[in-house]
Amino acid sequence: MSTLLADPATYAESVPFEEFARRRRDDPVAWVDEPQLVAHAADGTARTRQGTGYWAVTRHATAHAASRDPALFSSAERGAFLADPRSRADLERNRQLLINMDAPRHTRIRRLVSAAFTPRAVARLRESVRDHAATLVKQLSAAGGGDLVTDLAAELPLLVLTDLLGMPREDRGLLYTWSNNLVGFDDPEFGGGQIDVYARTFADAYAYAAELAESRRRDPGDDLFTRLVAAEADGKQLTRRELAQMWLLLVIAGNETTRHLISGSVLALLDHPAERDRLAADPGLVPSAVEELLRWVTPIMQFRRTATRDTVLDGRRISAGDKVVLYYISANRDERVFGAPDTLDLARTPNPHLAFGIGPHFCLGAHLARLEAAELLHQLRPLLPGLRLAGPVRRMRSNFMNAITSMPVEFTER
Repeated sequence: MSTLLADPATYAESVPFEEFARRRRDDPVAWVDEPQLVAHAADGTARTRQGTGYWAVTRHATAHAASRDPALFSSAERGAFLADPRSRADLERNRQLLINMDAPRHTRIRRLVSAAFTPRAVARLRESVRDHAATLVKQLSAAGGGDLVTDLAAELPLLVLTDLLGMPREDRGLLYTWSNNLVGFDDPEFGGGQIDVYARTFADAYAYAAELAESRRRDPGDDLFTRLVAAEADGKQLTRRELAQMWLLLVIAGNETTRHLISGSVLALLDHPAERDRLAADPGLVPSAVEELLRWVTPIMQFRRTATRDTVLDGRRISAGDKVVLYYISANRDERVFGAPDTLDLARTPNPHLAFGIGPHFCLGAHLARLEAAELLHQLRPLLPGLRLAGPVRRMRSNFMNAITSMPVEFTER
């Protein structure tokens, strides 16, 4: 049980909610050993990796407080991902990503990007998001069904992303493949633990971003990436490397998280027919339904921090340098915050979930993700009573993303 939360194979079956509940009750900040994982190279050699172990933070209040204290719980010290960087060079590469930064650098770069994701800026996208959602739902319905992940949940954020970044829509397949290979590194369907696949994906994505940036310098467009190329904060523009890293973060965060929110939301509705029918009958329920489905799914299950000095969390002594993992997916089922947390209630209010994190690293794309989920639910809502699973649901082998990779569905007469 000591490696259960850390093992990617655990989540290929389901999220271990019972284990999270036990920890919240009995041991809310508890040590987790990391399993030995194997990565493969093209020459046939294998390389093992095993993390140092970490403190798992499972209660809402503690995850909330730690997220808001970056001076004590650093993202830059060793990165925000569970896997430890292998070298100083790896760490420095990781620190090019916004999520692996601390202030003041994090503040400067986030300021360059944040204007594109304000509620007002996102509202201007509403019509195009609605049109994409309507077209995709109509196509799925006309076909009598399909794979909800590839035909609907993945397509909507990919189409929105290509619009937002000024990319050709036919290139969205590249974004899908690249983000799968990076996020799904431990899943045999995607990265499969192949070091070469991971490295090649980074190289290909960076080269694409660099070429796109040069194109925008020569011929500016009316898109987010053009604005990032030209943006300045404190008299400085993003460097070429920072631009490539920001583009990659937007591609992954804007694609993967919304995709898994949508597919996880539809599965939750199919698993709870009373709530499905409640939503189908009441369009006014959509805004609160989006928040409850965010809580229920929590696409990004955790982020890692590193303690910068000795401290205490929920009675546990944490030493400087210790790895601390904030489990938002557990915090979102905390009985101290949510009444009947294991019950899906589309009218739940208040709903202080942490699906987007909290504090300085609160998700930049939260407003856009909410908009995409809401427009998709509005379009799908009248058809929900006739929607059924048509085959087994496949989950991603990942300890980071709560992700469904395949979900066959069909429309039937009720």
